[in-house]
Amino acid sequence: MKKFITKEIELTVSSAGPTVRRKGWRTLFTDSVGNESLVHLVAGQIPYFYRKPESIAADFSRRHNALDMITDLAVKAPTTPKFQRSHCGEIFCALYVEQVLGFTRLYSKLTLTSSENTNVHKMDAFFVDTNSVPFTFLAVEAKSSILPTPNTRFKGHRHGILKQLIESLESYDPDDERFDFTAIRDNLERENFTQNQRSQIYHDLVPPGPQNLIRMGMATINGPTVCQEDDDFVLSTPCKKSFSYRALVVSDLSKLATDVYAKWHS
Repeated sequence: MKKFITKEIELTVSSAGPTVRRKGWRTLFTDSVGNESLVHLVAGQIPYFYRKPESIAADFSRRHNALDMITDLAVKAPTTPKFQRSHCGEIFCALYVEQVLGFTRLYSKLTLTSSENTNVHKMDAFFVDTNSVPFTFLAVEAKSSILPTPNTRFKGHRHGILKQLIESLESYDPDDERFDFTAIRDNLERENFTQNQRSQIYHDLVPPGPQNLIRMGMATINGPTVCQEDDDFVLSTPCKKSFSYRALVVSDLSKLATDVYAKWHS
């Protein structure tokens, strides 16, 4: 993913001077680099967000019909544009955290989907950095927007996903956190960690939780919607939970999502 980044900047507030409550960054992506495309990169990771790699490998190791196995790789992936855009945004954020920030994914709520076109209302993903002492855990709430659209007058993300992002982080309570920590612990034996790492993660995720837990709000948006007013809003709006913010900017999220899932549903 790093090769598709064209620019990364730290966000600042306007000269009007609202109170800065958190740090934020914006990363801009290009659609292609040489013969490589962002669509191909994201599409190639789709199965791993809906099924465990071990489950996929088990299917193939049993020598079932290979064509059926390929179809089943993304059987839980959404088929409607609305959910494709939502899921694609979440996956894009997770790939950024893994491939650019260098964290290892512990949990993605997309694995909990019970049907093709649905969302699960928990923290979107959890990650860990096992190279730090103590381990650093990262909780990510991700939102996405396809503004501007022909039928929606652009009023800024501060009236939509950025407002929802802050509300989601603020309403995420201890019971939600306990649910997510339990889900991670229940699946640790399947993850690619050493036994010592696995034991430490398990210990860290028993209430009251990790010593070093960072929260991050992320948004995948389209280039034409970038504006200073949104930056001011997300950097300065009060929230009971501390978090940092990252905006991932693509040229056209709707087209990206359509093309990504078309590779699996064609």
